[in-house]
Amino acid sequence: MSPTPFETIHLEKRADGIALVTLDRPKRLNALSGPLLDELAAAVEEINDDPGIRVFLIRGTPRPDGRPCFSAGVDVQAFADGKGVTEEQGFALTNRIDDLLKPSIAVIDGICTTGGGEIALACDFRIVGRSAQISDWHLTKLGTGLGAWGASTRWARECGVTNAKEMLLTGRVIDGDEAFRIGFASAVFESEELEAGALEMASRIAGMNPDGVKLVLAHLDRIDDMSRDQALKWAQLSADWLDVKVGESELRGKVLGDAG
Repeated sequence: MSPTPFETIHLEKRADGIALVTLDRPKRLNALSGPLLDELAAAVEEINDDPGIRVFLIRGTPRPDGRPCFSAGVDVQAFADGKGVTEEQGFALTNRIDDLLKPSIAVIDGICTTGGGEIALACDFRIVGRSAQISDWHLTKLGTGLGAWGASTRWARECGVTNAKEMLLTGRVIDGDEAFRIGFASAVFESEELEAGALEMASRIAGMNPDGVKLVLAHLDRIDDMSRDQALKWAQLSADWLDVKVGESELRGKVLGDAG
C-alpha cells in the first residue's frame, strides 16, 4: 500500500495488516519536535481508525552515515525555531499509544534516550538491537528525574523499581542485552536481523482474531492495579464491554473441529 504523506515521519500500511511508523529526522537523530509529535499523534489515530491495521511498529530512520538511531529525545533547538514540544503533547501521545487497543512494537537500535525512551516505553513491546544505546537523562540533563510524559512510572512498571532507580539516578547507557535482562526489551537481535525479528512478531499478532487481541489488551493493561478477584471480574466485564464472546457452536467449530 502507498504511504501516507507526512513531513517528519513516514506511515506505511502493509497489506498484511502491519503498519510501519518511522521517525524521519535523521540529521537531528530523529529528535522530537512539536510538528513530529503532532504527526505521530495523527498517525496513531489513523492506525486506530483503520480496521485493516492489526499491529504497528515504531522505528527510526538511520543517521545520514547509516548508523541506526531510534530517537535522541526532545529537540532543544526546535524551541528556538518556535517548534518545540509541549508537556501536554507528549503526555497525551504516550498515554494514547499505551491505551490503544492495537498492539504497538518499538523497534530500537542505536540511540534511544529520554523522550525517545518514553515513546518506546508506551508501546506494548520493545524489540532491540544488540548495539542499542538506551538511557534516560531526565535527571542528568534537566535536573528533574521523573519525566513529563510518564518516564519514571513506565520504567518502574516495565523494569521494576530498582532497575528504574538505577536508570534514572545514574544516567547509565545500556545495550540491547542489558535491556533484555532488565525487562525493557522482549527480544534482542543483531542489527541486521532486527527488522525481520520485529516483523515476525508483528505477523504472528496480525494473524490473530483482532477482537480477541483487543480483549487481551483491555484486560492485561489494567490488571497490575487490581487484586486477583478484581482482575477476574474485569476479565468478564471487559468481554462484555467489547462484546467479544465465543459461543459453544463457534468454539466447537474453531477448536474441536466438526467431530462430536
